[in-house]
Amino acid sequence: MSVRFFALFCCISFLLFDSSLTTWAKAPSTAKIVFTSNRDGNSEIYVMNPDGSQQVNLTKHPAADFDPVWSPTGEQILFNSNRDGDRDLYLMAADGKSVRKVFAKSANRLHPTWSPDGKQIAYLRPDEWAIYIATIDGKTVEKIAHTGEDGGNPAWSPDGSEIVYIVAGAAEKFGMRLPNSRQLRVVNLNSGAMRTLYAKHLPIMENPAWSPDGARLSFSWMNRDLWAKWVHDKWGKQVFDAQTIYVAARDRGEFRQIVSEEGPYALEPAWSPLGDELLYKQQVGNQLNQYQIFKIPVEGGKPEQLTDTGRNSSADWFDPRTLSVQPNVELLTTMWGKLKRK
Repeated sequence: MSVRFFALFCCISFLLFDSSLTTWAKAPSTAKIVFTSNRDGNSEIYVMNPDGSQQVNLTKHPAADFDPVWSPTGEQILFNSNRDGDRDLYLMAADGKSVRKVFAKSANRLHPTWSPDGKQIAYLRPDEWAIYIATIDGKTVEKIAHTGEDGGNPAWSPDGSEIVYIVAGAAEKFGMRLPNSRQLRVVNLNSGAMRTLYAKHLPIMENPAWSPDGARLSFSWMNRDLWAKWVHDKWGKQVFDAQTIYVAARDRGEFRQIVSEEGPYALEPAWSPLGDELLYKQQVGNQLNQYQIFKIPVEGGKPEQLTDTGRNSSADWFDPRTLSVQPNVELLTTMWGKLKRK
């Protein structure tokens, strides 16, 4: 055995067997939805099947855990927690084990999203109202955009070239200054160029989510007609109740309403990995803040309620059928096989 080969063997053996390194559980073998629920009196991260069955608490921690998102390969879940004080970002394996912080220095970091290659994340720093991107080890960080107060919700495009987010601010309409106007803005990560999408549509757009092919965006929207009604109704009755889910082509403002306005507050759309359905949360009944998670076909159909207890939100969908069938050349077992053949 040559010295060079022996060195490679020792290096790979260390990586394989050193217990100090984090090891992640395998990705789910079937489609799973991860979400937040406070059904036990505390905010926790749960998973369930796409039909709402087998709802399982992954975190079981006294702190507040929320906003989970699957890694592109389904092996990890990125989420938010205040278990160390600040609302910071954490990683855990798909089975809820091997929890660790992303950043060595704590800070408030919200609204996490993954890059398509799984090597970076984007998030909101509410102390600065700015969007940052960082490597998944938390060591390299870059500020890319300001959001205005109450902006945020970054979402990484499927091709990795852009991030869409909410830019917030006041707008002049109907002879008065409207607070909390929110629109969608895209930043190109290669050039730094920024562009507001659907700029003529006011006043409130939130929760953007890319379709898997990157051609469409889903979002919640309260349109200008409803806002005008609120301006002329001193109590603002039933206006915010009518904010609901829409889909539009990425480069055109041809909005298509997906969820009926009959129920209040349809928010937080999330695409199925196949692009044929949307998840969203909606208030059910007369109990304030008792949101449940629904899914609905994008091309039209009846919504299906998936949860029925507590406040549920922040759903994200993983399906192993959408993963590439190409072998992962970075796997250590593949590397070892190649070395043995030399």
